[in-house]
Amino acid sequence: MAALDPLPAGTILVSDAKAFGCAGAVFRIDPVTGEQHTLAVAGDLQGATGIALEADGSVLISKDRFFPGTGVLLRLPVGTGTQTEVTSGGKFATPGAVAVEADGRILIADAWSGGFGAVLRVDPATGEQTVLSAGDGEGDSPPRPVMLCTAPDGAILVTEQNRLGGEDLSSRVVRVHPVTGARTTVTSGGELRSPIGVAVDGDGGILVADANAFAGFGGGVLRVDPVSGTQTTVSSGGGFVGPYAIAVEADGSLLVTDNDALNGVGTLFRVNPTTGEQQVLSSGGVFGFLTGVAVVPTYSG
Repeated sequence: MAALDPLPAGTILVSDAKAFGCAGAVFRIDPVTGEQHTLAVAGDLQGATGIALEADGSVLISKDRFFPGTGVLLRLPVGTGTQTEVTSGGKFATPGAVAVEADGRILIADAWSGGFGAVLRVDPATGEQTVLSAGDGEGDSPPRPVMLCTAPDGAILVTEQNRLGGEDLSSRVVRVHPVTGARTTVTSGGELRSPIGVAVDGDGGILVADANAFAGFGGGVLRVDPVSGTQTTVSSGGGFVGPYAIAVEADGSLLVTDNDALNGVGTLFRVNPTTGEQQVLSSGGVFGFLTGVAVVPTYSG
């Protein structure tokens, strides 16, 4: 059936917590024109916090409990906007970003799970939740998981901060071992102040969208060396006000959401990874608060 066909490779998907008068939505964005199309709306999408794709093309959406209902992980089966629940409640407190491992297991960054936050693993078939890596709880205000992604070697990369907004010099990027859950700091301090979105480029570099990076809290995108932790600037200033989520396209271009850009209008930027040049790909329309971005890959089989 045509309705069950995967979305075309290169299609951009964004999760939106507050679209359509705070109903929440998932949008499909044309990668050439930036035209916005609604894939799913309302239901449990109010408060959507993250988005990822499964191997068959199904879309996963996480939802924060601070909106009506409880923390939920949803699945939109391949080629449809129908919402089905994978799991809810349980160890979820404030489920944020969602990612999928190579074997299909699902990862969730939850800033308050267990009190100090945790990286949770979800069985895609049963919805069973397990704690892969709990927050360390060090200090009076420990950094908490915000967003995550997987690296080609299976490692899990997590951005952590102890608050959203403002300067947080304890912010860091952490590598979590996918088997033991052991956590090691990749980078901290430097230009990091409010790291949120994280992704890995084709060379293994770690890309971080930071809403308040750099002196003056200008916001931008940093590249972190996965071995040394050295931070370099990819793009800053320009149209950026509060960069939020980030993803990498097949050609290496970066997609970055910013809900404060263009006088407070939800905006999706495309960024040249070499020059840092920013292009407004899609903005305004029915966008409310863009929380996640993903790119449909080429599916095999």
